[in-house]
Amino acid sequence: TNNWFHERILEDARYTEKHAARLAARAKRAMFEFTPLAPNPMESERIYRRVSRGPLLDLFMLDMRSYRGPNGENVQTTLTEDARILGRKQTEWLKRSLLMSRATWKVIA
Repeated sequence: TNNWFHERILEDARYTEKHAARLAARAKRAMFEFTPLAPNPMESERIYRRVSRGPLLDLFMLDMRSYRGPNGENVQTTLTEDARILGRKQTEWLKRSLLMSRATWKVIA
């Protein structure tokens, strides 16, 4: 089970850092340092973005960690804010961006 919700305190003795939020922040920093993508000038910490590769391809990179709700029992019968993985803002951005894209191929990653 992947139970690395950002508010979680890890109890596994193998980890010297026990705060999942601190580990996630370090992972995000490493991603920005080693990924050849320019940061968003309006939101420097934002991971999700559209990368265009000419008229044929738009790549939509998603952030499935930062905006999600806490891990639950996975028995939700309705979509609540806690059950969202992408978060409302990112979901709306993705819908808008897909509708506006004129690329032949749209890849969601």
